[in-house]
Amino acid sequence: MRRSLPLALAGLLIGSFASAEESSKTPPPAGASAPAASRAPVKKARKAKKAKKRDPNAPVASSPSFQILAGGVSRVWVEISQKVDVTEHKAEGRIAYRMKGVVVPTRTNRLPLETMFFQTPVGRVLLTELDDGDVDLVIELKQPSTPSHKLVESEGGVTLQVDFPAPASSKQASAEGAMR
Repeated sequence: MRRSLPLALAGLLIGSFASAEESSKTPPPAGASAPAASRAPVKKARKAKKAKKRDPNAPVASSPSFQILAGGVSRVWVEISQKVDVTEHKAEGRIAYRMKGVVVPTRTNRLPLETMFFQTPVGRVLLTELDDGDVDLVIELKQPSTPSHKLVESEGGVTLQVDFPAPASSKQASAEGAMR
């Protein structure tokens, strides 16, 4: 019984392929509609994006990350292969750190990092490449906060660290927990 099962399955597959070939060779009878494959809409070719010319020696930003530290402090960081100039740009509900001359060659490093489910002022983090050859580390905020940032030397270059103080509700909860 066990030996015949694979043979039977193979026979069914061969038979279905043979009947498919026969039906494709014979023309449809008069008045019959065309096969579904020929009626499928034609997909338009995607416009090819112009490839950005990247300097092979440019610093590379990678691995945007998020962590909640002891005491409710939130840390966002990104690794950069070389030391670069970083400037801070604030807007309502958003803080951006512009890194001069940096590239993000890996697409997955440009995907947003959602942090909305954590008790932190940070709602979302993402790396955005700009047309002028710079990269922004964009941090969208759930509530107003005043972070501090610094560049920390690491083995593979530097790390841009942005620390957010613990939210007020987190401080109250930890104080109440300590009193019990």
